[in-house]
Amino acid sequence: MRHADTRTPGPRTRHRAGTARAGTARAGTALAGTALAGAALALAAALTAAGCSGSGQDTSLPDYKIPAEKAREGEAVPEGRTGKSADMRFTVVGFREAMTDVMGTHASMNAKGAFTRVRVLAVNTGRDIQVFDTWQQRLVTTDGRTYSPDVNATMIKRQPERLSVGASMRVEFDLWFDVPRGARTKAVRLYGSPPVGATTDPAPAEIALP
Repeated sequence: MRHADTRTPGPRTRHRAGTARAGTARAGTALAGTALAGAALALAAALTAAGCSGSGQDTSLPDYKIPAEKAREGEAVPEGRTGKSADMRFTVVGFREAMTDVMGTHASMNAKGAFTRVRVLAVNTGRDIQVFDTWQQRLVTTDGRTYSPDVNATMIKRQPERLSVGASMRVEFDLWFDVPRGARTKAVRLYGSPPVGATTDPAPAEIALP
């Protein structure tokens, strides 16, 4: 005589196992969603903090460590001789006068009077290019006369005639002047270029010397 089969039918067992797996998958999806939401909140908080910290002036920013350079023979090193014309900030870092001649790579020349050399550091503090024109600059002597840079000395010493100074860029160079012998320097008058939209030349930076 046959006995009734009391085992659970196969399809019903498979259904319960599938239900369990589906529940586990839903739980995993929920956990992943929670983790992603938490990460998004953390990122938003970090971006907000970064935006707030950049909105003001940070006085803790470090200074650039620029290598020092030795002064040349007979050259004075004035301090605090800085001025600004348009977006160009000028600092006189070296000064020498009463030189009788100049010598370059291929030529030398005697002064008609005496050469005065002014070493200038120029920094463009603006967002656009500033053009530095050597021939616009002036040396002022104690008798009130002004002098343009000397063309021959500038060429012999391989100094620039015209410089395009990019935003946040700095350049350093010499200005050479030939003045009457015995004349004493009062100041150097330095010009930047007009900023965008300007219709007139900017006022010069007049820096007292020596």
